[in-house]
Amino acid sequence: MVNLGKWYDPISERWIAPRELHPVPTSRHASENHVLELQRSVEIQRIWRTVVDCCARN
Repeated sequence: MVNLGKWYDPISERWIAPRELHPVPTSRHASENHVLELQRSVEIQRIWRTVVDCCARN
């Protein structure tokens, strides 16, 4: 599992912590959705960190 930790948001001037992940679902379909949602979450956080880094440089 991926642990992304906290990151600092210079706009709101506070530390942001990722949401807690729910336990792994038992059905195959639910498991596939969980994987897709996790990938989506990781991608959103990667984009957010890039935006924050870009704003911090200015």
